[in-house]
Amino acid sequence: MTKQGLSGLSHVVRRGKLRHKMDAGVRRFATTGFDDELLAAVDGAAAAGVPLALVVPLPAADIPVVLGAAALAAEVVRARRLDVAATVVSKRLSQRAGYDRLYIDGQRLAELIPRARLTANGSLEVFGKAQHDTGGRMVLTSELARAANSTGGLVIDGTGGDPGDLRPVLGGHRTLVYVTDNPFDLALDTVRAAGGVVWAFDPAALSRLSTVSDPHARDGGQALAAPGALLAAAGSAHRVVWTPDGDSSLDDALAATWGALGRLAATETRTADYEAAHALRWAWGTLATYSQLATTPDCYDRHLTRGPYATALADAPVHARAVAGNRSGAARDAWASLAEKFAALHGEAGAATKLPLLQSWLDGICDDGRTGLLVTRNRTAAAAVTSALQDSPKTRHGWLDHVRVVSARDVLYGRVQELPVDTVLLTGPLPRAYASLAVAPPATELLTTAAGQWESTRVACQTTATVRALCALREETATIASPRLGVEASAGLGGVGEGAAGEVTVWKNGTVLAPGDLPAQDGSPWAPLQLDLLAVLTGGSRGRDDAPDIAPPARSDGSSESSAAVHALTVTFTDSRYLLVDPNDLIYRRRGEGSSRAAAKSLVVGDVVALVDSAARRDLFGTVVDALSELPKYQLLATLVGFWHQRVALARHHGLTMRGILRSMQVGPDPTRITTEAAVGHWFSGYSEGPNDPADVRRFAVAVGDRELIARADPVGAALRTSRVVNRRIGKWLSAQITGARLCGDDDVVDAELGVHVADLLEAVSLHEVAEVSGQLVVVPASAVGVLHAPGGPVGTPTAGPALAVTAAPALAPAVTPPDRVGAG
Repeated sequence: MTKQGLSGLSHVVRRGKLRHKMDAGVRRFATTGFDDELLAAVDGAAAAGVPLALVVPLPAADIPVVLGAAALAAEVVRARRLDVAATVVSKRLSQRAGYDRLYIDGQRLAELIPRARLTANGSLEVFGKAQHDTGGRMVLTSELARAANSTGGLVIDGTGGDPGDLRPVLGGHRTLVYVTDNPFDLALDTVRAAGGVVWAFDPAALSRLSTVSDPHARDGGQALAAPGALLAAAGSAHRVVWTPDGDSSLDDALAATWGALGRLAATETRTADYEAAHALRWAWGTLATYSQLATTPDCYDRHLTRGPYATALADAPVHARAVAGNRSGAARDAWASLAEKFAALHGEAGAATKLPLLQSWLDGICDDGRTGLLVTRNRTAAAAVTSALQDSPKTRHGWLDHVRVVSARDVLYGRVQELPVDTVLLTGPLPRAYASLAVAPPATELLTTAAGQWESTRVACQTTATVRALCALREETATIASPRLGVEASAGLGGVGEGAAGEVTVWKNGTVLAPGDLPAQDGSPWAPLQLDLLAVLTGGSRGRDDAPDIAPPARSDGSSESSAAVHALTVTFTDSRYLLVDPNDLIYRRRGEGSSRAAAKSLVVGDVVALVDSAARRDLFGTVVDALSELPKYQLLATLVGFWHQRVALARHHGLTMRGILRSMQVGPDPTRITTEAAVGHWFSGYSEGPNDPADVRRFAVAVGDRELIARADPVGAALRTSRVVNRRIGKWLSAQITGARLCGDDDVVDAELGVHVADLLEAVSLHEVAEVSGQLVVVPASAVGVLHAPGGPVGTPTAGPALAVTAAPALAPAVTPPDRVGAG
């Protein structure tokens, strides 16, 4: 290892200059070998003046913010002044809260160098009031484009998300570190092309660097980047694919749908069409949901939060047929074939599920008294799995005391605490963006359930490819990056292809299958389409293949079936960009001194609209709760609010009327104060998040006969009340931003203890003043609705008839111009 200078990151950490606050007080970091090598690599890159890409296949590591803070501390020690700056680009709220717990010597770092954010127009906004503010800043932002002109070192978090195009920020002379967990990240080539180097850790390196190296670690401090136990577990995990005995019709249906999507992609990608690209990504996301489904599709749909931009699995064939009706030639036939395959897959997934494998795994955990994580597609799938396991008489009582059910994204974003666990179960193959989770899990044992031999082969190929990619990058670290930076890659190499047969074990009916027993698989095991091309078509820069739950390419337009051509209002803003939106879609609107959620048809000139990620597809307050759920304190809040929405959705199937529910709530010794059935209807429609009176949660549960909601009525009511307080603060902050007013005191602080500000939560929210609302509806692709578009393109065909009249959809209008940025949804 090279000798570190007196002002390097390694120096300020190993000498205890940079510290953090724990329950037992402020403690120095107990560094591991991994911390030492990580900091040495960053120091070496800074000294050499080259960009550095760190590949760390480890979930829940808050590396970016500690690197940014260490850079600040190192500069303070070196220059003996506080007017220094660093910028961290990260979408994770936990990174911001983490900075407020860091100290330099015995003083809180935020009191010396306050935290700041970059607004949409590039100005700097400081949080709080530092006691000794001399101009230094720790800038934390979620938008890489905003950081192009910031000063000081730049750390970019690419773990679990796409920060944007790195090329504009790679041309300067500043210290730049890019952190990712994905060995297939296309940004690595971007860093290499800019003259930078890649420093990667394979599983063997994680394991060998897990021991504490700090001789002064007796005071009970924690590691800097990741706990040693997590490093050891991730580096030595035993990987197993678990497949059921016998032939599987579900496996055959998955393989057939995979093939149909591949043929469709080969047809659609011949034309660079925004509508086609969006539809392809939707289809891939739907197949990914089926691949990781552990319950019946109907169970998944029951827990899905319904809305115009959500796709129930039962509706997937209808959407695909709607797209086929608007295509021609080979593309039409390919979409029709995919619709048939989705219908067949839906039937097979309802007849045979992976639930028995999950129950067998749970039995073993309960018998041994171990802890585990059950990792599935998304939070809807997690809620569905939890409900199905609870309802089944074959599930062991008390299983929730041993296992937590989470989504893959929650694990990678660091939203899951108390890691590592003893064992992790994945409910199916993961997208390539989450490949690190399949080889370096937060446990010493990783099981992946498969529907049959075809899917087992796919998972095995994914695991082998990821391990080999990490080993190749580690070899590149030793042979290229290490000599160039003058830093030793202290852990030995695992070797490319070394022990390839042992990288993953396939179980079937209690026996281990040899690699030759698995069927051969042609093509990529990750996706049946070329994602790099889709990235170009959809405006992405790095080809992320996480298959997010994006808006369906068709939606209901007042008829019994979905349509790919829908009616929309055109709302033009003062910057000439425009929004296509259904007249009755809810948006956040500010008018005069008041703000509220209202139907889009109510907009008039002068109103100000708040959009999330340049889109109207995501609910503003739902986005806030989702961001807060990264913090342990708010995880329970998000869980309980989500549970309320699930139980309300299930109550729809009870056949009760709003009037009947209200009458039931009005009787008894403790009646509700609600007087109109519309108030109850608002809970079902989403106009209101829940009751104002927490006691109405119990009254509602009794009225609909929901025993589970009755059991949790008190904490759910308290969670809804807390959520409402947060919402009021958000509304006040938005109003202040619009009117230019200055808030005083703690008005803009959501949580004083953690230092979470409303501005932290709403950095991705943009405000737009309405300049014009069209007098006629236009017909546009459904995928274009709810997205902020750049000016200058056709917005569709005007409908016949009076303004705002809904008529039968004519032939599909010309596609709108691609949006400046597709909103997350």
